[in-house]
Amino acid sequence: MHIQSIKFRLIFSPKAEKQLDDLSQKDRKQYDKAFECFTNNGPAYRSLRTHRYRHKNSDIWSSSASMAKRFYWRYQSEQTIEVTHLDSH
Repeated sequence: MHIQSIKFRLIFSPKAEKQLDDLSQKDRKQYDKAFECFTNNGPAYRSLRTHRYRHKNSDIWSSSASMAKRFYWRYQSEQTIEVTHLDSH
């Protein structure tokens, strides 16, 4: 059995934690799947459709959980990512 190494560790801001807690089971499952893909493959994984935005003195990034759901994050260290908040459109 091949065990895949985790490339990134995700931590969640209080805002992101609350948003996740308030989601329906179906929506939460979509985000959980995206978070798993992110930790195992990194933000460059094509289906995550990651984009960088300049935000004041730092960068904020967004990645897709689905066609309409995104999560926003920033690097805390080389392998630690803080998910700051969720969004949908």
